Amino acid sequence: MEKKRRYTIEDVIRLIAMGEGEEVEFKARPEKIAETVCAMANSRGGFILIGVDDKGKILGVDVKGEEKIVSELQGLMPSPRVSIHKINVNNKRVILIRVEKSKRFITLGNIAYVRIGRSNRALDIEELAVASVEELHVTFDSLPSDVPVKYLSKKLVEEYVKLREKTRGISPRGSLEDNLKRLKIVKGKYLTIAGVLFFTRNPQEFLPWTGIRIIELYPDGETKEIEEFTGPVWRLIDRVYGRIMEKIPRRELRPGARREIYSIYPEDAIREAITNAVAHRNYRIRSDIRIFIEPERLIIKNPGSFPPGVHPEDPEHIPRNPLICQFLYDMGYIEKYGFGIIKMKKSVNQHPFSTLEFKLSPMKTEVIFSTKEKEINAAERTIIALVKENPLSSQEIASHLGRSKVAVLKKLKKLMEMGVIKKTGKGKNTRYYS
Repeated sequence: MEKKRRYTIEDVIRLIAMGEGEEVEFKARPEKIAETVCAMANSRGGFILIGVDDKGKILGVDVKGEEKIVSELQGLMPSPRVSIHKINVNNKRVILIRVEKSKRFITLGNIAYVRIGRSNRALDIEELAVASVEELHVTFDSLPSDVPVKYLSKKLVEEYVKLREKTRGISPRGSLEDNLKRLKIVKGKYLTIAGVLFFTRNPQEFLPWTGIRIIELYPDGETKEIEEFTGPVWRLIDRVYGRIMEKIPRRELRPGARREIYSIYPEDAIREAITNAVAHRNYRIRSDIRIFIEPERLIIKNPGSFPPGVHPEDPEHIPRNPLICQFLYDMGYIEKYGFGIIKMKKSVNQHPFSTLEFKLSPMKTEVIFSTKEKEINAAERTIIALVKENPLSSQEIASHLGRSKVAVLKKLKKLMEMGVIKKTGKGKNTRYYS
């Protein structure tokens, strides 16, 4: 155990004011301390205050409680870097445990925990296996493949260099060979995995599981059509996105005399989801990206879960494939690191018909777009279009529709319960917006 600095009453007060979260936990009694230390060490580190209840009230800890803490931590393997501090606050002893982020996976009774929000979650065997490999800090996309350099397409490299200069203002320097080494496209006589995926004409000849399939389903779940897409992974993003846009229905909204056409799902969110799947999938898992088009859902399923400690509710840019992410960023497919999920959520929140859900399991991630379009009638679509332009009162909406205020209020209530529109203000100042 290591003691880096001395913590004081001021630190206890500051942590209580912050409240519980991924990096702070309160414990009224010294129970499950080792589990929380394990989870924090495997995530981003943090602080545990023992002798403080969930509401931040200081209860204090007795001598037996202190002894129990030290005993519990001995079950962690390997030993995490923690420091324990005893602080008196109003004649009550609080124990502050500072947990440092570990470079190795910590386990408790052969179970590894990670911190998700305010809770600890045990990794199952598949997650632990993937995390253990990634813990070696050798990313799969930077490893040399068994594909000789002769399969490199100079035309694709030149196209990438031009796009990078246009998008990021980075001019090429040196010879082609110098650039290939600098960009980690080649290692010795062989292409790296990222080099194969980006700069060979048909990467799936060498890595068959790296393509994308679109599977269209009938309402009864039977397969209507399957399309397979192969080629450099960055080109797949454009081709697959274009094909999905051709297949997804569009609907008309009429705010007054003006006419607006909407896809039933937000187009920029779909593009972002496809880009994320290509950028962040686990290429060690021998399965392709699959996109299912159902009558009322669009599901983008890619191999591999989020890195341990990262969650859609707390997205953080910890790239599994840093070379692939860099190439996509250079070419303008990724606008800003760490904002993909935030951008998707924002687009869905602003869309009149769509909802978004993430489903995570050890071996796959599912991004699910659902539509509420069938639940919304023509008058309700007009309301959505009207309040999208400007926040309106119920009376103003009723005047536009030529309906009674009572009838409009019923429709507004339904649309709010569906999460399609929102309201602000009270009484006469109530306004509805989308």
